[in-house]
Amino acid sequence: MKKATIIAMLAAMSFTLGACGNTATDTKDNTPKSETVAEKPDMTKKVDGVAIDMTEATKLDKTNKTDDTIIKIHFKGKNNSPDPQPLDAMLLTVKNSEGKTLDIYPSTSLGKTLAPGEKAEGDAFFVLKGDAPLTVTYENPETKSKATWTIKTIKDAS
Repeated sequence: MKKATIIAMLAAMSFTLGACGNTATDTKDNTPKSETVAEKPDMTKKVDGVAIDMTEATKLDKTNKTDDTIIKIHFKGKNNSPDPQPLDAMLLTVKNSEGKTLDIYPSTSLGKTLAPGEKAEGDAFFVLKGDAPLTVTYENPETKSKATWTIKTIKDAS
């Protein structure tokens, strides 16, 4: 009788400890974290499964080649779709505060086709005419999907 009571008590304690002992993993949040969180609100947008983030616009120092003010817009993206997708500076349109489209400045701009899951980042260069805020639109020419950002300030080159 003593053995049966001891075995029953050990079994009850084992079940109690087993049910309570695993609370660390039970309360852990296993949901994947968002990969499109930006420090500034609404800076990351999706176009055809590609999460694109416009990080900043910077005025570049004038060169001897031109008297124009050139701006560099840094952007990055990640292809979250199952198909290859473009991430290309040539798909950007930038308008100044007056709604006039800025000309693309010929330079080494980002132009890439992202494989599924691939990330890339780079720059796009434009001739600045007028003032900020700038309206930046990225449009996929095949699907006509697009996203728009507003860049309120342009940093000076440092």
